[in-house]
Amino acid sequence: MPQDVATGSLAALPPWWAEAALWLGLALFLTAGAAALAAWAAVRRLERLRADLRALEALPEIQRTLTRLLSERDDLDLRRLEHLLIDLRDGSKRVEELLLRAEERRAQPGDTLVPLAPPALAERVVNRLAALGYERIELVTPHAELEAMNQLGGDVLVEARREGALCKGRVRIRAGRIESVQLQPAFPIFP
Repeated sequence: MPQDVATGSLAALPPWWAEAALWLGLALFLTAGAAALAAWAAVRRLERLRADLRALEALPEIQRTLTRLLSERDDLDLRRLEHLLIDLRDGSKRVEELLLRAEERRAQPGDTLVPLAPPALAERVVNRLAALGYERIELVTPHAELEAMNQLGGDVLVEARREGALCKGRVRIRAGRIESVQLQPAFPIFP
């Protein structure tokens, strides 16, 4: 009788049941495959995250090293260094200006010492203004007039920038040497 019940129950199933069981089995197989693929992707992602975390494990050691280096440099006073550098820069400007004045004195007519190759007047004007801290120096006076001023004297018109501000003025030449420099900002400063 148990065999009749087993075979009888199969006969009692509708005829589409075999096809439905096939589709249900196929759906379960695809779902299991998709779940396995998702699990594999999650495992790969976790492995990449672990590798990234291993790289970050060095951060505390870097922090300790940085703290140790900074503590060793506490005795260095950056403000004092800055002031020393400013003093060096100002001293080098003064030395350069003294050298330019000495060169101009040697270039005076009537001196017994004649320089081997006296610098041109335009070069001396540019060098003097550069020593005073000007940059982007442009001589407005034409070159032909500069050569005449070297002997006769006169004013060389110049434009330059100092700390970003446009300055205009003149450099007075007397007896072949620079007598004075008069430059002012092109735009007056309002209070």
